[in-house]
Amino acid sequence: MPRLLLIFILISTSLAAQYTDRYWAFGDSAAIDFKNLSNPQTANSVLRVRGSCASICDSSGDLLFYCGSPKWQQWLLPTGPGPKFGYAINKNHQTMFSGDSIVALLWYQEMVIVPMPDYDSLFYIFSAGVSNAKHGLFYSVIDVKYNNGQGKVIQKNVQLRNDSICDGITAVRHGNGRDWWVVVRSWKTYPVNDITVYLISPSGITAYPTQHIGTLTSLDSFYRMKFNLDGNHLYNVSARGIIERLDFDRCTGIFSNQQTYSGLGSPYFWVWGFEVSPDESKLYISLILQTANQDTGYVLQFDLNSPNFLASVDTLGTYSSYDIPGLLELGPDRKIYVSIDWSSPDTCFDYLYCYGTVSTTNSNLSVINYPDSLGSACDYQPFSFYLGGHKAYFGLPNNHNYELGAWVGSPCDTLTVGINELFPKNGTLKIYYDKDWQSIFVNAKELKGRSGSLQIFNSSGQLIYGTKANIDGGYYSSSSLFSYPSIGVYIVRLQTDKEVLTSKFVKW
Repeated sequence: MPRLLLIFILISTSLAAQYTDRYWAFGDSAAIDFKNLSNPQTANSVLRVRGSCASICDSSGDLLFYCGSPKWQQWLLPTGPGPKFGYAINKNHQTMFSGDSIVALLWYQEMVIVPMPDYDSLFYIFSAGVSNAKHGLFYSVIDVKYNNGQGKVIQKNVQLRNDSICDGITAVRHGNGRDWWVVVRSWKTYPVNDITVYLISPSGITAYPTQHIGTLTSLDSFYRMKFNLDGNHLYNVSARGIIERLDFDRCTGIFSNQQTYSGLGSPYFWVWGFEVSPDESKLYISLILQTANQDTGYVLQFDLNSPNFLASVDTLGTYSSYDIPGLLELGPDRKIYVSIDWSSPDTCFDYLYCYGTVSTTNSNLSVINYPDSLGSACDYQPFSFYLGGHKAYFGLPNNHNYELGAWVGSPCDTLTVGINELFPKNGTLKIYYDKDWQSIFVNAKELKGRSGSLQIFNSSGQLIYGTKANIDGGYYSSSSLFSYPSIGVYIVRLQTDKEVLTSKFVKW
């Protein structure tokens, strides 16, 4: 039988689990419950984040879990802020077991949640190390049913790449209605237009060849990317004012047909966020106009169908002094929500307010009620959604269209299952060492056996660390301080009662 034999299974893609984004958790303990789309309600969360966050709900709109970054163990330690990291929160608003120290820092769209195909309780959190020593793309795996629904991170900080990527991870459902695509863009000190897509299937995570398309940019880490509702167009908007659209084939993962709408350029150097209207006729952006004496913030509407894109601009809101427009996000009610940050000169750190810092700006979201309509008919209402005493910052949830279905009539609207998806796989062992945290993260999956041991050896073969390893459903995950002083290569050995896996890492 040929090794590349494919078995075609014609099944309805409606059998794939459906999810929604009916509960948003963001900012300082803020949340919105969209379960009743005609009447969204203020809710609450346990986040305290200035930017990155994401959430996911089941098909009924009930919260499954959410995540965010940054968090530190204490607000202000005697010696200054503590270590910053991302974390995962269960539906009961409690940190999951092993749900802390997920790679992420102080950016805005560096985390995204993707369901694991063919599993109703397993989910990926993809997170970016945009800056400092944690460069690259990482994933963690969540089991929401663990311990009667309390949830557990069963794989943590598995590194997919170790170079810098932009602050703008996004995702879209595959045309077959089951799998997913995750999309990232490179960030370099020299001009690049590298976009990489990762296929998320029952076989795991597969990196597709890097595509070179779009405007060449350098030193532009704020590069937001969002798909339209149908998932066939990817919009790219950079902090320096580049606005472009790429066609996307949800079957092949291939981009094509670059369309550049604008290079806003100076003085529009700080575009914070953007959103596309549901019918894809309007584009909304938030930006800061930098002048010598004062920075002024704007919320703008552009007509994507206009023959003169720049001339179609309509200013919906103007903000000065301490008000700074942040991210925009299309809600499940098809309204666009705008976060406006109040950068008052209080004494706290890293753009998070002190606990007593409250204003009209940070305790409300602004809303574009009819985003498909032109000009004033879109009904932009500043500070019109009260957050019930909670506060917003720059960020809103980086949620994608979980409800997007199969691309009906496409070459991939039925599932094609490879032979390797039908039979057991060999165990895999992944190691990630974090210099800042002086910690090692060990992750393994598809393991045989139920118990075993973990050992670490130096390059001379000397055993320097050993502990028991409990295997849970074929998964093993652990993280611990690794303070062994010598720089060099270390060998990790994971032995179960049925197999032995080895890998290595470099302490530097």
